[in-house]
Amino acid sequence: MLSGEKGFIVAKMMELIVKMCEAYGCEKLVRVNHVHVSGVSYVNIGDYGLEFIKDIHSYRPRASVYTTTNPVCVDLTGLSRILSNEFIDKQLVINKYFEEMGFQPTYSCIPYYFRKPSVNEHLAWGESSAVIYANSVFGARTNREGAPLTIASSITGYTYFAGMHMDENRVVKISLNVDRDVEPELYGALGYWIGENIHETPIIKGIVENYSSIKIMLASAAATGDFALVVIDKITPKGSYRVSDYLEKISVGFKDIEENVFRGKEEGYVLGYIGCPHLDPLEFRTLVEKFSNRRVKRECGFLVSIPYPFLSIFRSEIDFLRKRGVDVVAGTCPIVSKLTVKPDLVLTNSGKAFFYFKNIHGLNVRIASFETIIDNVTEK
Repeated sequence: MLSGEKGFIVAKMMELIVKMCEAYGCEKLVRVNHVHVSGVSYVNIGDYGLEFIKDIHSYRPRASVYTTTNPVCVDLTGLSRILSNEFIDKQLVINKYFEEMGFQPTYSCIPYYFRKPSVNEHLAWGESSAVIYANSVFGARTNREGAPLTIASSITGYTYFAGMHMDENRVVKISLNVDRDVEPELYGALGYWIGENIHETPIIKGIVENYSSIKIMLASAAATGDFALVVIDKITPKGSYRVSDYLEKISVGFKDIEENVFRGKEEGYVLGYIGCPHLDPLEFRTLVEKFSNRRVKRECGFLVSIPYPFLSIFRSEIDFLRKRGVDVVAGTCPIVSKLTVKPDLVLTNSGKAFFYFKNIHGLNVRIASFETIIDNVTEK
């Protein structure tokens, strides 16, 4: 490929991967079966990123492996009252380029919903929450890749053999015990604490086998720390990690995470937010059931983010929720978007959303359980 027998752009993309390989000191490349492209949102990449994608697209390359795409910066339904559509024209150009290159228009941060990885399978994924879930739950192997590398891997079908692809970098060094007073509904706060306080790969014990809560916990840990792997006792597949001869033992309880947890009522405009990471079908159906006899309060807002393909799968359910006052957005995420409102308080079950709402949007945010959010922003 480097010699150009498959075309100029394939050679340039392979050159990028080889340079990454050299920078990491690795000796070979490895084939990947699934690429997840990050850097899709115009808010994140700006005009320079758009021009970069336009330049690659001009050579008419095609994805050589199954390739999914991360969320964009606008609601692809065009109906949101909470997310701005200021950059819709430029965003749709990015979408067009990617789709014409053969990338799947998933526009979601949960690529494992569309294709489940297998144990020890090599991937090239961007999006920190997806990477940590692939490594920790499925036992797959992927680094946290930047957008240019994921595009290069899609076009060539390769990535560099370093980092999470190698056994020696998947070694547990800490045993973290989670006390029983940490409820699964608050695993967003737990993940936030893990990212801030644990600095080696841990094995976590005492976790309740609730995959919705685990998804939120892992995303939160990856957002506040630099984790690509968190081993979960009895969940992470054997053979996908090693355990050090000496483990430092640490415990965490509710007292350690309560600082960021919502405790009471708040005056003013309260925005509830769930869907970070995006809701899967089961989670979405649970939400719909909750609104059988409820609606969003006039003085509140409720934002929910889902994968773009859900628009056709759950058309009637989305219409139902909107009539109940829920702002359902598809293919996007408030973290990579602009808001049209500035709430007095944001309630979310996601530690990742907590982190970015606070640090990027400068909002007052608290972590709360799904039930607490429903209780505070809806009424019967």
